[in-house]
Amino acid sequence: MNSKLAKQEGAILITTLIILLLLTVLATSSFQSSTMQERMAAASAQHSIAFQTAESAVEDILNNGANFANATLTSDTLDITPEFTPTASATASGTIRQRGLTNIQSGYSIVQNGGFVAYVFEVTGRGRMQRGSTVVSESNVAQGIQWVAPK
Repeated sequence: MNSKLAKQEGAILITTLIILLLLTVLATSSFQSSTMQERMAAASAQHSIAFQTAESAVEDILNNGANFANATLTSDTLDITPEFTPTASATASGTIRQRGLTNIQSGYSIVQNGGFVAYVFEVTGRGRMQRGSTVVSESNVAQGIQWVAPK
């Protein structure tokens, strides 16, 4: 009986080390997976902030009628700095450009006494998230709009 025990003295140690190695690999894999998920969540949040900043820039441009009046005076694209203040790590900018001019045809209820024209504009907003000087996320939003005015 002593000879059987002598042959099995290291078997438990080797089995325990193998199980410990498997648990270490499993824990390391789990840690790397959770780190990747955290990075993806942060990237999603940064993109969302950049998109919302771009949307806010477009809304800010649309809410100021003077932007449309100024854009009708030039054929160039007007760069506009939004009046709102985004978060500390986000920046916003926007443009407005007149894309065309359309006469409103007779038969519409607003066409009386000389008629109206419809100015066609393209409004673009840009939002950017930065970490230091590195851009981590950027989003552009474009919206078309018609502005009806007397001839």
